[in-house]
Amino acid sequence: MRLSAPRSAAVGPPSLPRLGNRTLRFPGRFEWKVLAAVFIVATLPLGATGYFLSRTLATVAAINSRHQQEVRDSLGQALEAYRLTFVEEKDSFRARADEIAGRDLVHAADLAGVPALLRARIIVGDTVEDEWSVSRADFELAREAPPNLVELRGSRPNAPRMLELTFGIDRQLYANFLSLRQAMEKEQELDRVLPLLLPGIFRGLAVELIVVLLVATAIGLLVARRATGRVATLRDAASRVADGDLSVRIAPRGRDELDDLGRAFDRMVGELGEARSRLEYLQKVSAWQEVARRLAHEIKNPLTPVQLVVQQLRSQYQGDDDKYRQLLNTAGEILGEEIGSIRRLVDDFSAFAKLPKVEPSPVDLGGLIEDFARAHPEWQAYVSTKHPASPVEAMCDRMLLRRVLANLVENAIQASGNEEHVARVSITVSSDTTMGMAAIHVDDNGPGIPPADAARIFDPYFTTKEHGTGLGLAIVRKIAIDHGGDVTVSRAPAPLSGARFSIELPAVVHAAERAGPG
Repeated sequence: MRLSAPRSAAVGPPSLPRLGNRTLRFPGRFEWKVLAAVFIVATLPLGATGYFLSRTLATVAAINSRHQQEVRDSLGQALEAYRLTFVEEKDSFRARADEIAGRDLVHAADLAGVPALLRARIIVGDTVEDEWSVSRADFELAREAPPNLVELRGSRPNAPRMLELTFGIDRQLYANFLSLRQAMEKEQELDRVLPLLLPGIFRGLAVELIVVLLVATAIGLLVARRATGRVATLRDAASRVADGDLSVRIAPRGRDELDDLGRAFDRMVGELGEARSRLEYLQKVSAWQEVARRLAHEIKNPLTPVQLVVQQLRSQYQGDDDKYRQLLNTAGEILGEEIGSIRRLVDDFSAFAKLPKVEPSPVDLGGLIEDFARAHPEWQAYVSTKHPASPVEAMCDRMLLRRVLANLVENAIQASGNEEHVARVSITVSSDTTMGMAAIHVDDNGPGIPPADAARIFDPYFTTKEHGTGLGLAIVRKIAIDHGGDVTVSRAPAPLSGARFSIELPAVVHAAERAGPG
């Protein structure tokens, strides 16, 4: 699947001066206005800004350097003090463990009076022989240090008697250490991001510059107020487009460079809206094509076995019950008709899922519609064709375009004809050389398209027919978009008072037509 270019792409952008020709030109009116405003606003505060900025930067740099050094020194000293304290505590715990190991210890609870001891366990081999610990409330007040494991006096080599002692450090002391370390990390982070926080320090500079900036801004706005107003309009429109609103238009009335930009913006937004509409439609159709492919595959497989079983039931019955035989024949005929209907539905799904790739070539649309009418004699009583005297050529795939016409004409005849009303269908050709597009119009004398259905009529599986699949018009638009064009339903009254479908295609523009008359 390929995304076709917007309709106006065939015409090309409007002629603009090129820099490549090396010719000099004076600035336009809007350029002079902007240049004057920029010159006035920029030159007045330049000298004052340079002076104040250099003075402020020097002051901030000195303060920042002195502050960082003082904080680093203070935090480093405090952290070192805590570290030494913890080292001494651990050495003290080890010394106490060695001292306790030399005692004749019978029960772990005998160590209840040891300072800072949280838990004691006597271990023989892999078994905990005895255990003691402080209360849960005391446990919450301390932080466990790494346990000390020592061998008790009198232990045997084949079953050593070990003592595991877990001491505690004051939790508040350790929390203070963590807070201090976190503060130092934050200070280091602040040292890295402080240059990004300098705008806050420049508040004093802003106060000093405010008078100069106000004077310069007032003069600049006085000179370029009208021009900047139009720039603001263009900016607001661009913001709305960026938010997804493609209905915005500027509609400028002037003739300077900014008005030309506004008109180019309007054209761009219009083309962007068409391109987005086509892309969304192609994405939707692609998803439905995958659904159709799977449905066709899943439905088609059991049809043949079902048909064979029905035929076998009818042929294998050898009884003499005429009513039952008639019932079998009737059921077989009904099932055969329904299987045929399902096969036609599967064929429609398959045709929708496997649309061939467009292979465009220059085609005379007038000759194409004449050939189409001759190729369908069953419709000649209803269809009339008309095309301009001069050939209208478009880049299209002849086979796919005939399929588009067949779908539209069949729909028109079905919508227009009944027992009391004879269908009439007209196929005409037109071209618009300024837009680089050619069109085929299919008109009918039916009831037309209700406004409520016009927005959904090309959606896959949307149909107002009792037995329709809703794929014909979806195929039509998919093929038209793949050609680089589109298909639309006219809201104005059609020539035959029914519906008008217009297939727009990229026209073949010859060199003489591009050059124009004269």
